Amino acid sequence: MSNLLVVLVCLAIGLLLQRNNRLPEAMALSLNNYVIYVALPALVLFEIHQLTLDTRALLPIVFAWLMMFASALFIWVFAKRAGWSRSITGALMLTVPLGNTGFLGIPLIEALLGKEAIPYAILYDQFGTFIALNTYGSFIAAYYSGNATSGKNLLNAIISFPPFIALIVAFISLPLYFPTWFSTVLEKISSTLVPVVMVAVGLQWRLRLEREFVGPLALGLIATLVLTPMLAWIMLYLLGINNLAAQVVVLEAAMPAMISAGVLAINYQLAPRLASSLVGYSLLLSLATVWAWRQFI
Repeated sequence: MSNLLVVLVCLAIGLLLQRNNRLPEAMALSLNNYVIYVALPALVLFEIHQLTLDTRALLPIVFAWLMMFASALFIWVFAKRAGWSRSITGALMLTVPLGNTGFLGIPLIEALLGKEAIPYAILYDQFGTFIALNTYGSFIAAYYSGNATSGKNLLNAIISFPPFIALIVAFISLPLYFPTWFSTVLEKISSTLVPVVMVAVGLQWRLRLEREFVGPLALGLIATLVLTPMLAWIMLYLLGINNLAAQVVVLEAAMPAMISAGVLAINYQLAPRLASSLVGYSLLLSLATVWAWRQFI
């Protein structure tokens, strides 16, 4: 569980750095920019080139996208009825549908279900959540931030998003062989993503939120940790599927908010405090809720 320890330690470092008045005010923004323009594109290039798709294991991939769109639709409808701002809606549309299914999800699933479950977790993460971050995520960020005032501007915002560019390059270059030294460089750079992100989240995380964010935070936590995995379990139960892949789907659907999705929301000024709080609180609460879901299934 060393991955979880890294997350918690770096989050604590960020919280402690809030008390240092000598740090520049834009430090968190600088860290976010490093992630968006350097670390995340490196991770995309490295991970896509490591993948092999097993056509016999499509269940995790299909359900990853189903859960994402179902939770996005739920947030969109609820936010519209509640009259929440575009900033709040955009933050929730990023952090609720996109779960931490890789960095945290894979180690947790290995611990709870065993090593034989890892391939299904990788498929759910890499062909579902990971690709969604760089496609759906870039669209939501551009749309709700107001950076795209027309269809043309929206398209430009998406195709100029560094991780999306890296995703296209990665798929185009799949037939090519990456030299060992180049893969090593990409791996080393991408390994800085989570520590840097969690320090940035800690810098912007406020334990006490403004009143306008309390409702959205509560909804986001309930949707992320309870409703989404519940929907996955109900659908699988109705389909009569109760194998190892199905168990992986339920647990992946129960993972906390994706760290990179939170950074994307912060970078595009989509309710930064709400986004960082949802990432932080969902991470802490998931230690209990994911275990509870494992006992249930």
